[in-house]
Amino acid sequence: MVKLTAEVKESLAATKTAYFATAAKDGTPNVVPIGAYKVLDDETLLISNQYFNKTLANMKANPSVALSFWGDKGGFQIKGTVTIHTSGKIFTDDVAWIKSLKPTLEPKAAITMKITGVYVIKPGPDAGKKIL
Repeated sequence: MVKLTAEVKESLAATKTAYFATAAKDGTPNVVPIGAYKVLDDETLLISNQYFNKTLANMKANPSVALSFWGDKGGFQIKGTVTIHTSGKIFTDDVAWIKSLKPTLEPKAAITMKITGVYVIKPGPDAGKKIL
């Protein structure tokens, strides 16, 4: 598996909104802005599902996803495969995390994203280059 560098983790942590891309089984793309995400470990991101509809259906049909973000510390595109958790430790930890941020939110699922690649999105000659 791919391990995130400190630069990628710091950039993601400094970004308020990221864009989460999925595709339906027939290839129809879907991109949504998300704010409830964090690094779970060097190879895994956690994305909390409060509102996913098409996104959830897409992940069930096709677990390949991408997360793209840009902030004060730069940005990257992270690709990976997801697992949907609606019970167990990952889900209960997600619920506790979200409730600590905003008690009125009700997570429906915790999404773990195993990272398969990281790409440069900065303008210039390295745009689109796979770095991890």
